[in-house]
Amino acid sequence: MDTIVTIQDRLKQVFDALGITIYQIAKELGENPSKFYNILNGRAKPSYDTIMSLLACYPQISADFLIRGIMPVLNPPEGNAQLTITNDDTIEVPFVPVKFYATFVESYSDTINMTDTESFRVRKPLLKGHKNPVVLEISGSSMTPQLIHGAKVLAVPINENNWEYQSGGVYAVMYRDYFVVKRIRDNELLTRKYLTLHSDNPNGGNVTVPLSDIRGLWKIVAIVEAPVE
Repeated sequence: MDTIVTIQDRLKQVFDALGITIYQIAKELGENPSKFYNILNGRAKPSYDTIMSLLACYPQISADFLIRGIMPVLNPPEGNAQLTITNDDTIEVPFVPVKFYATFVESYSDTINMTDTESFRVRKPLLKGHKNPVVLEISGSSMTPQLIHGAKVLAVPINENNWEYQSGGVYAVMYRDYFVVKRIRDNELLTRKYLTLHSDNPNGGNVTVPLSDIRGLWKIVAIVEAPVE
C-alpha cells in the first residue's frame, strides 16, 4: 500500500532541499515562525496565499512538486541563467528611507502627498490586498534579530479608530517629532491613554507615549529586503 505524502511532508522536503531554516523562511515572508512549525507538525495546513508566497519568494521551488507531489523538488538550474523579476511581478510602493524620516514627520497629515517620495518595487504576493502601503527602512539595532539595520519592511496604515486594538506586532509609530519602529505588547490606549513601545533588542529600551502625542500608526506586515547577517 502506497504511503500518502502530505503537503507537510512536501514542505519538509522543500525546506531541506533549499537548506534554509523555518526562521529564515518566516523572516523573508514576514510571517511568525510558529505558523510554519504548526504546519510542519501537522497542526495546521498551509493556505493558498502561503503557498503562492513561497513560490514567489523562492522561484527555484517546483510548483508541481509542492502542489501535486511530482518530482523533482526543485526546478533544475539553467546554465549561466540569472533570475530576474519583471515589472509585471512587482508594484511600485512609496519608500520612506531613514534620510526622509524627518521630512516625513514634518510634512505628515491625513492627506500627505506621497508622489514626491522615492519608490520601491515590491513583489505582488507580499501586498495581499493591503491599502496604501509604504516601504520603510530600518535604522539601528533596537529590533534585532527580527529586523536588522538596513532592512526594508512593508507597512500599512492603521485607522485612528483602531489604534487601541493593536498589539502583539511590530509597528511604525509617529509621535510628536519622532518616527520609530517598535513592538506593541500591551496596548493601554483604551484604559490608560498611553502606549508602551518595546525594543526586541534588550539593549534597545522602551518608551511610553501618551495617546495625545501619537500622530500616525503603521503595522509592519512583511520584510521586503534584508541585508545578509
